[in-house]
Amino acid sequence: MSGPPPIPPSVRRNTLLLAMVQAINGAGIQLVPTFGAIQVVTLLGSAVFAGLATSLMGLSRALTAYSIGQFSDLWGRKPTLYLGLWLTLMGALLIGGATLAGSLALFALGILVFGTGVGAVQQMRVAAADMYPPSRRGEGLSLVAMGSLLGAGLSPMLVTLAEWLGRRLGFSEIALAWLLVPLLVLPGFLMVRGIRPDPKRIAQHLEAYYRPEDLQTGPDPTPRGERQVQPRIAALSSAVAAQGQMVMMMAMTALALKALECSLAQISLSVALHVMGMFAFSWPIGRLADRIGRKPVMGGGLAVAALGALLVGLGQGYGAITAGTFLVGLGWSGAFLAANTALADVTPPAERGRATGVLEAWANLSGMILPILGGLVVETLGLPTLGYFGALLALLPLPLVYRLREVAPGVFQP
Repeated sequence: MSGPPPIPPSVRRNTLLLAMVQAINGAGIQLVPTFGAIQVVTLLGSAVFAGLATSLMGLSRALTAYSIGQFSDLWGRKPTLYLGLWLTLMGALLIGGATLAGSLALFALGILVFGTGVGAVQQMRVAAADMYPPSRRGEGLSLVAMGSLLGAGLSPMLVTLAEWLGRRLGFSEIALAWLLVPLLVLPGFLMVRGIRPDPKRIAQHLEAYYRPEDLQTGPDPTPRGERQVQPRIAALSSAVAAQGQMVMMMAMTALALKALECSLAQISLSVALHVMGMFAFSWPIGRLADRIGRKPVMGGGLAVAALGALLVGLGQGYGAITAGTFLVGLGWSGAFLAANTALADVTPPAERGRATGVLEAWANLSGMILPILGGLVVETLGLPTLGYFGALLALLPLPLVYRLREVAPGVFQP
């Protein structure tokens, strides 16, 4: 072929709608790190369990990810997205109500429900992979991921509106922010309704959307049996390592900058650049994975994340540490996107929901445990040791990635 196959209009429309749902999801997720610790301290009167909200959200996603994947494989991607949006909406209302009532138990329940909903909406990655042939699958996943950039802008707007209303109504601004989340979520139901047909159905009939030559990327384009095992293990290991390392380094970056007596504005800018690294380059990274293969992008992403960790831990000055946190985000983007793409390549459509559920479960567990370990490392051995630890975590899956035999993008052999 002279170039990548054209994207059918229905797939293009569905991809845009999925990206918009991703933006909504991302805006809601940001309220947890923004307000979660403040709310727990207010409800308990102590900072001992300040990380409770983040931990509960990660726990709920880890515990329910596989079941959600089963639901997605059985009933389709659209019903799963509807379920996720509904749980997200209900969870936000529970959290807002708990804040007004001063109830820790209701707050914890709300976080668990909200986290489960957020995890269910992440099945949009499966939906994106369903609609594209291997030669454009990385790009399809990346286009949906780009919606997170819009979500990063929606969240501050929501918080600003809540502050404005709170001052005029005499209500808790934090509670109002959560109670306003349905204003974002409700249009999401219409967006999901506009996705036609269900992406799972497209995956089962790709030949109706693409030319036969568009579906062929090389010898044996649909590997089965034993030859699936090694790519799955490499993809899972890379995604788990990238997710856990990214969350750990992001949590510790504020400490590194605080030690340099940086202002809150400087720390906020560093976090914003980290988010830019995570999502701003998703599209070119996805195109690269389709052009040169999942293996080099996965391995390159892990290496970049390792370099970023070293800069955060060993960097001298604001510029070096901020560059490090940007590289951690950029490395995560490459490794996580390529890992999800490779997993979709070697998993039949009827099993992709569960496969992604397994990845989500382990990635969220990693994101819960490693920040705690990172804190212990900083407390006992210092920030430079954290840099080495973060680099080691990112490099651990590289031998598995190196041993992959990718004869063409998305085509693996034993």
